[in-house]
Amino acid sequence: MVGSALNQGVLEGDDAPGQSLYERLSQRMLDISGDRGVLKDVIREGAGDLVVPDASVLVKYSGYLEHMDRPFDSNYFRKTPRLMKLGEDITLWGMELGLLSMRRGELARFLFKPNYAYGTLGCPPLIPPNTTVLFEIELLDFLDSAESDKFCALSAEQQDQYPLQKVLKVAATEREFGNYLFRQNRFCDAKALCWVCCAYSC
Repeated sequence: MVGSALNQGVLEGDDAPGQSLYERLSQRMLDISGDRGVLKDVIREGAGDLVVPDASVLVKYSGYLEHMDRPFDSNYFRKTPRLMKLGEDITLWGMELGLLSMRRGELARFLFKPNYAYGTLGCPPLIPPNTTVLFEIELLDFLDSAESDKFCALSAEQQDQYPLQKVLKVAATEREFGNYLFRQNRFCDAKALCWVCCAYSC
């Protein structure tokens, strides 16, 4: 876990009088928001394409407050993390931006300034006002679900006129999502997706 590692000397040799732990860490991180509101440090490189907007992502994460070893929020202990859709299921703008900079298999550390995290008010009693938080995020996988979302919003008549190549892409995405649900033992949800795969994979 990152909190313990930080406090046990990840920043040894970076001591600067008057600077906090996060301030020292931020000096060697990449600015991905353009205003130093979201900073990134890659721990393990990923592979393949970057996460696309409107994707559904499978991630493990832990969030830390400065000078605390234990995370205030984490899903690392869940056997099977749930799939989350960008723009819907993720509440922190900083995490959205961070994920859009990642590739499959990547493990990265992020600092989110208050305007990209919990704002000026924080989230009492857990998150104090105007707090910078650190998140360690591992991107396990993602699905480009934008085409599927667009397809499912159409009427039956419009779906019949949808271009074949796009229909096949939708079917492939739905199949991947169905496999994910099956691995989580969510059999009823997985079965509900079968009509797409059966109707359009031929």
